[in-house]
Amino acid sequence: MAAKEEGMPALASLEELKEVDAKVKEFQAAHPEAFRAIAEILKRYRKIGYKNIVKLLLNEATPEKLKGEA
Repeated sequence: MAAKEEGMPALASLEELKEVDAKVKEFQAAHPEAFRAIAEILKRYRKIGYKNIVKLLLNEATPEKLKGEA
């Protein structure tokens, strides 16, 4: 039996989670170096929060905007 993940259960449906999991695995297979680099960023800066990292990754915010200084 697999170890239980920490934290709260996901709000997304099981179908949505499976779809994203498949897309992540597809990206990992197609671009292993890029996948490793992004995974390292997520692991290293986890304390910043995934939502903030994603906003930066998608160019939806700047560090200044996230801190309310923009």
